[in-house]
Amino acid sequence: MHQEPAGRRQPVDGDQRRSTLQRVIAFTDAAVAIALTLLALPLVDFADQSSARQSVADLVHQHLGDILSFAVSFLVIALFWRTHRQLYERLVDYDEVLVVLNSIWIMLVVFLPFPTARLFVETHLRADSAAFYVANMLAISLLALAQSWWIGRRPQLRTSPGPETAPALLPPVALSVVFAVATLVAVVSPTAGLLLIFLVPVVQFAAARLGRSSAG
Repeated sequence: MHQEPAGRRQPVDGDQRRSTLQRVIAFTDAAVAIALTLLALPLVDFADQSSARQSVADLVHQHLGDILSFAVSFLVIALFWRTHRQLYERLVDYDEVLVVLNSIWIMLVVFLPFPTARLFVETHLRADSAAFYVANMLAISLLALAQSWWIGRRPQLRTSPGPETAPALLPPVALSVVFAVATLVAVVSPTAGLLLIFLVPVVQFAAARLGRSSAG
């Protein structure tokens, strides 16, 4: 019986590679779900520490900023996940560079609850905390842009090699610009920097429509 030389890797067929790609996507989805769950934990702590005599309205009023920070972070992560899902729907294969970029993207998403929690504990909003918070989102956006760029340059990874399956770079570029500006503004005015985050859905929608119009 013929035996393969020791240490020689067996070729991986297409079905196995697609299965591994699905594992990467499932792992990413699970990590995002954990990050979303971690965002809520400080709010649970606030509820546990509240007095039985304190009304829900008073509790919400006392921690309104914390609740808004949670909501913004939750929506931004959900938006990042939506973009990631749409990007990976184009794939039939992967390479190690893409896996590394995706792993760093996951790390930054899972890290976001830390600067979010930092905002929770402050009675007075600090510029460094706000800039740190928005800069984390900027880093996530840049990693999303890097993945889009890499997939665009590797047609063999996509469902078809044609340009119609290449991801549009305008939306992640536009988001990165918004977060970069918000980070700089947060250094001077923390509140204004955080408010700029509310432009993210509008900018992404406008960039996506402009990209579709240009492609058409």
